[in-house]
Amino acid sequence: MTTILVRGLQLYAYHGVPDAEREVGHRYLIDLEMDVEERASTSDRVEDTVDYGAAAQVALDVALEQQCRTIERLAQLIGEAILAEFKGILEVRVSVEKPMPPSPIIAEAVGVVRVVEQIEPRRR
Repeated sequence: MTTILVRGLQLYAYHGVPDAEREVGHRYLIDLEMDVEERASTSDRVEDTVDYGAAAQVALDVALEQQCRTIERLAQLIGEAILAEFKGILEVRVSVEKPMPPSPIIAEAVGVVRVVEQIEPRRR
């Protein structure tokens, strides 16, 4: 098994608990760690692994097209979309951070890490 990393995706999107935060928007940072079954380490063929650029684009598309109140939900939706798109991924860890959050605390960032696993179909 190999873990494919995508670190530091940045975007401006419209998520948050207060209505105003979903209207004004905020900057977000997304990291992905995808545990994959791959053969590229021996074959050296791109077709034998997961295209990290395409996976990153799926994450960005979800974050821009969906609107969530919590970043926990956003991370879950990103993980589900990546698993649905790429069959070779066993598990994806999605980190979503909001730099300098609009809240009474002073923090560099707040965020979550959500682990989403590929669910095997049940056998009869």
